Amino acid sequence: MSPIFSSNFNNFENISQTQAWSLFFAFGRNANLLGSNRLNGRVFTLSLTAAVVAAVVDVLISVV
Repeated sequence: MSPIFSSNFNNFENISQTQAWSLFFAFGRNANLLGSNRLNGRVFTLSLTAAVVAAVVDVLISVV
């Protein structure tokens, strides 16, 4: 399999959340690691958002 970050990579093409997370988890080698279901990307994005919000709320509660 050829690497994702080749000379024709940065053509400003839109990628889905699932492809972005696949690239993150596969260190840029496989854009379809998590499959083609768009729900997978949304789950990871919402999980990360929830973790950040929970951390901020925890800091705010512990300061008060």
